[in-house]
Amino acid sequence: MNVFRLLELASERLTTNDALFHENADIVLAILRSAGVLPHKRSSINGSLHKQVAGMIVQAYDTDTTIDVAVRRAGLFHHYGFSTKIIQYLDKAVEQELLQSQTGKAKGALSLGHVLEGYLGEAQLPLA
Repeated sequence: MNVFRLLELASERLTTNDALFHENADIVLAILRSAGVLPHKRSSINGSLHKQVAGMIVQAYDTDTTIDVAVRRAGLFHHYGFSTKIIQYLDKAVEQELLQSQTGKAKGALSLGHVLEGYLGEAQLPLA
């Protein structure tokens, strides 16, 4: 699914009381921060942007789709009202193998890596 559509859907879901979505977004956010994909500094200022990126990944998992990045131009992200840093974050996620790409950077169809798949898959299991 197009990266802009995923960001829109994630933004909408972050305004709801969907506890499972928020929990999964927090898990992904922690993974992204611990891997150095998202910076720790200024998280109080940019925390909502970081959670939006995490929410986009959870949305891709929930809809069983890839994150399709056709354009890497910062101006287009700005035009649609999203941060111009998102491409840098996605590039770092590919570098850390949290997202998988055929090109080695955030371009084309990005699929979730084993770490994210594993954590999000565990969050879906019912408690015994």
